[in-house]
Amino acid sequence: MSFPSPHVSFERLTDLVEGRVPADEQPNLHGHLAACSRCAGDLAWLKRAVTLMRTDESQDASAPVIARAVRLFQARAEQAAPALNLRERVLAVLRFDSAQRPLALGLRAGQAAARQLLFSAGERDLDVRLTRAGDAWVVSGQILGPEASGEVELRGDASCVLAALNDLSEFALPPIPAGRYALLLHLADVEVEITDLEVGAA
Repeated sequence: MSFPSPHVSFERLTDLVEGRVPADEQPNLHGHLAACSRCAGDLAWLKRAVTLMRTDESQDASAPVIARAVRLFQARAEQAAPALNLRERVLAVLRFDSAQRPLALGLRAGQAAARQLLFSAGERDLDVRLTRAGDAWVVSGQILGPEASGEVELRGDASCVLAALNDLSEFALPPIPAGRYALLLHLADVEVEITDLEVGAA
């Protein structure tokens, strides 16, 4: 069961301001407004709003101005659109390092031809080989898992080299000096990063 509100509705106040309340109902309405500060305040606000709307002399912008404003906002939206095309970024986790494996009993340490590192990155694994080439090092490898296309980037303090992945998702970068690098794989659906790749470490 609902009870009527003790206050005058907004619609009724609007009718009063617009002169649509019958004369026989006005005394009761004005009596309530004299006793109720809330409704009287609502009526005063409504009268001010209606007066402002009736005396407003501002003009709508012309059609060419509106069209130009729309074009400006569309241009900004189109410039910002490429930034919304975000790829997932995955940090690779080292799972195996041939330089850290224990020596078999009775064997002496020798210089390995290449250091092998195996990283996991989401649904893919990354096999990385570090091979000495004179005074420099060659970083090569292969992405294992779902088919991948894209490029590999190796960033260091003094150099940055790139190589494209071949049909077997393999890569070989140009020789680089020993040092610490970040290896990034720019693939179609994901970016994989190895943050601290030490090249040339014993």
